[in-house]
Amino acid sequence: MSDDTVLPRPSRRSVLAGASALALGTPLASALLPAPAQSAPLKVRLGWSGTGICLISVPAAAEKGFFTKHGLDVEIVKFGSNFDGSLEAVASGKIDATVNFILRFLKPLEQGINVRFTGALHGGCIRVISATGSQEVDYKSLKGRSIGVVDMASAGKNFLSVQLYKAGINPANEVDWRVYPVDLLGEAIKKGEIQAAVDADPGIYLVLKNNEGKLHEIGGLSSGVYKDLSCCGIAVRKDFAENNKPASAALTRALLDAADWVKTNPDEAAKIFTAYSPIAEPILGEIIRSHTHEHHFGSGKRLREEVELYTSDLRSVGIIRPRTDPKALAERIVVDVLA
Repeated sequence: MSDDTVLPRPSRRSVLAGASALALGTPLASALLPAPAQSAPLKVRLGWSGTGICLISVPAAAEKGFFTKHGLDVEIVKFGSNFDGSLEAVASGKIDATVNFILRFLKPLEQGINVRFTGALHGGCIRVISATGSQEVDYKSLKGRSIGVVDMASAGKNFLSVQLYKAGINPANEVDWRVYPVDLLGEAIKKGEIQAAVDADPGIYLVLKNNEGKLHEIGGLSSGVYKDLSCCGIAVRKDFAENNKPASAALTRALLDAADWVKTNPDEAAKIFTAYSPIAEPILGEIIRSHTHEHHFGSGKRLREEVELYTSDLRSVGIIRPRTDPKALAERIVVDVLA
């Protein structure tokens, strides 16, 4: 088979069927495989943003004892918004695992960085906004418009590039991407410097919340074909996943358990997060409720299908190389440590 051969991708129907089964009460993956008894805690160094409310599963797992329950001694390392720093740290062995956007991980994973997905935690944390009452009301209306992003390689830009392509717009030359700090996106829209913006919570949620109805949400991960898919994944260094499978499995179970706990305890989760964020507790609760923290079958076949779908979509807009086979990439970068 040549490098340019494209294998059939899973249908969206088959991928979303898994989410429907989950909503109807399919047993949790982590519950099916109880954590094995350990004579001593398994040590793991875990990186996270320290500010990302969508990654609330990390402090929740620490505060509510899920790491201890699964026999872990976890050292949490904060990287702020420095995605490249956390990626380099896990790939080089400075930390063992991290959690962040699947859409941001896929390009470096395609390029061969030695990191693997073992699970996924939630969905729904990317939003596209525009001015209330403006002509920008959906993806199709963004043709020829200026769009604000915080980073030209951000998960938000990758997400919206795909949505524009599906709406018949070439994201490379039929929109104008402009970079702003997240807290200036709202002002840029109101001044007419841009007509729309895309980013992840909590920043983009606060932009909406603080503009008193002058801005509104026109799309995002909580709507359309992506609404039942995972957003942020558990990424473990390849050799750690292979040589420390018990620790990798325990970490994945603990974070999946924490994600499910967050879903059913959003107010307590918000209270936990006040230690990491200046955002008011009620607003943190609103943000948590807007996400899908119940895990999406966590790992294995379900996650491979999601990664394959994302890869195929990113390939369609030139972020992933045309010769890359989405199915083969998904099979290579998703490891089922719970099997």
